[in-house]
Amino acid sequence: MTNPDIGAFYGAARKRLTALVSEDGVDLEQMVPATPAWRVHDVIAHLTGVATDVINRNTDGAPGPAWTGAQVARGRDRTLAELLADWEKFGMQFQEFLSSPTGAPAGNAVMDVHSHECDVRTALGMTTELQADFLAWSMGRIRDGFHKAVAEAGLPPVSIKVREAELFRARLGRRTADEVCAFEWSLDPKPYLETFFIFGPAEHSIGERL
Repeated sequence: MTNPDIGAFYGAARKRLTALVSEDGVDLEQMVPATPAWRVHDVIAHLTGVATDVINRNTDGAPGPAWTGAQVARGRDRTLAELLADWEKFGMQFQEFLSSPTGAPAGNAVMDVHSHECDVRTALGMTTELQADFLAWSMGRIRDGFHKAVAEAGLPPVSIKVREAELFRARLGRRTADEVCAFEWSLDPKPYLETFFIFGPAEHSIGERL
């Protein structure tokens, strides 16, 4: 895609997730298989915390586990309404930043919110949905990042035949090593596994339905 509005991608995902977790009967205590230490409530606390921290320039250690862990801890005893109010307040500002000419370097946050949207849908027993325009943008980052890692590791170029949504979920650590090896690779996949996963593989299948 040429010059997509990644802020719009972020804002649309925030609104979808907000609507989803605000529905009657949603179990906010449901554990999220893709992030096994977190509940649905914790995922919202993290996403709220990302927007809050970026806007308030609290980014030391970002995007490491201590930074994200602090976000979850801060939100643990807050109500969903409180979290969503902050996410709307700071998320709107973050969206504006992402849409600006200086927002492109923060594109990983756009990947992150879509990844967690899928995580929550899976945790609630729903099928995963990824918007076509977001996928068209994200696939460039996903593929380029993998091919760069392969080259830096001194491995021969390789191709993988797999659905784009599956590749997105897999590279962000939502598939096991065995599940990734089952993709259609042009070469033996095992030497490439260390370069394939951005956050490491899932320990167990998350049971996602694409």
